[in-house]
Amino acid sequence: MPKILIFSQDSNLRKTLSSLLISNSYEVSSFFDPDKAINAIRKEAHDLVFIDFPPNNMVNHELITSIHCFQDLLPIIAITDDNKIHIAKEAVKNGATTYITKPLNAEALLLTLTIALSQADTLIENLLYRRDFQKTDDSNLSLTSSDYMLKVYSLVEKIAQSDLAVMLTGETGTGKETIARRIHAKSQRAQYNFCKVDCAALPLKMQESELFGYVREAAAKKTQNMQGIFEKNNGGTVFLDNIDALPMNTQIKLLYLLKNRKIQLISSSKMVDIDIRIIVGSACDLHDKTLCGEFCENLYLKLSMVPIVLPPLRERRNDIPGLVESFLERFVNQNSTHVKISSQALAVLCEYDWPGNIEQLKTLIERLVAANETGQIGREELPEELFKQTAEEVDWNKITDDKLDDIISLKKYLQTQEHSYMEKVLEHSGGDKSLTAKKLGISLASFYRKWQEFML
Repeated sequence: MPKILIFSQDSNLRKTLSSLLISNSYEVSSFFDPDKAINAIRKEAHDLVFIDFPPNNMVNHELITSIHCFQDLLPIIAITDDNKIHIAKEAVKNGATTYITKPLNAEALLLTLTIALSQADTLIENLLYRRDFQKTDDSNLSLTSSDYMLKVYSLVEKIAQSDLAVMLTGETGTGKETIARRIHAKSQRAQYNFCKVDCAALPLKMQESELFGYVREAAAKKTQNMQGIFEKNNGGTVFLDNIDALPMNTQIKLLYLLKNRKIQLISSSKMVDIDIRIIVGSACDLHDKTLCGEFCENLYLKLSMVPIVLPPLRERRNDIPGLVESFLERFVNQNSTHVKISSQALAVLCEYDWPGNIEQLKTLIERLVAANETGQIGREELPEELFKQTAEEVDWNKITDDKLDDIISLKKYLQTQEHSYMEKVLEHSGGDKSLTAKKLGISLASFYRKWQEFML
């Protein structure tokens, strides 16, 4: 049974709200005195807090800060008069989860409560995942709020101890090497080498000798075995990035290695036992390559036993703030300086599509930290190309046929306009969300879903 705390200096509101929550199977405690409310949170875990915000009462903003000192993830729903929404919005900026307005609407209140509790559960679950990852991995790139990426990390945990080949597919810069290193670090081979090989960077005439080794003639007609990458890293993990760059004959030799755990040195009949784990990466669809005869089908089947597709950064925008914070911390420490990023600049970074993905973001943060002289990265310090996709930068009254570069996607424009229109109708309805939903011709649940997306 979720435990709810109510803080209000209005005895009628405390009584009404308590009665509503208890009748819906919530455990409730209510307080008039802020010190007693804080003491209750300090002594016992709660699932959610309602704070009633009378007009111009700043004590309650301090209460939010105090609550999060004891339970930093505790969801807080602010309550304020319908003509004082600006107070509620200020509460959200100070750490409240969302707000509702008086007079209270039972249906809307319960829906808001359900959504807040659900979001809090997801946030805590994700945090537990991230904290567990950080215990065994010093890479802050594992920080994520993406459900998909959490599933990827969960899969990594499960398959790390095996010797199955892993195929990582994703655009350049999506973190394939990070995942490969994580698999190695979690495996029984962690005490041995991890070696990354960019197959596209290997000289074509030297690919096989670099990978498999070769025999050369030394003085006095003696022969000398020159170890290749596989033999040098025996016992460890080899990550072959851009595997599609290998020619067909090299692919076939790699298939032989995977099947027989042996390699044949170039210019020799000698076979060498090899015990390594192979992880491969590619920015293209290897299955399509097999269909057109550019990639060995049997090798594809062997490598794709554990396929992992990494999404581009534009499909996991919620991870951008955490990545920015991680890179800032890293490069600030490297430069022995102190640099923060403004919320306006961070908003621009979150809007950009990042064709170079995580690597592009990391490179930009490194450059911004190195060049910064003020201690704060502001919006004006960001490169111009980041602003071309930001909806706020588009002056719709000035768009002409010869200025098409300013146009953003239709979906993005419609989302922006929808948000703006909902705010206007809500204001016109005196803050009554039920009435607003009715005027908009949508269900209250649909209204709250859209509204929550905008508030977060």
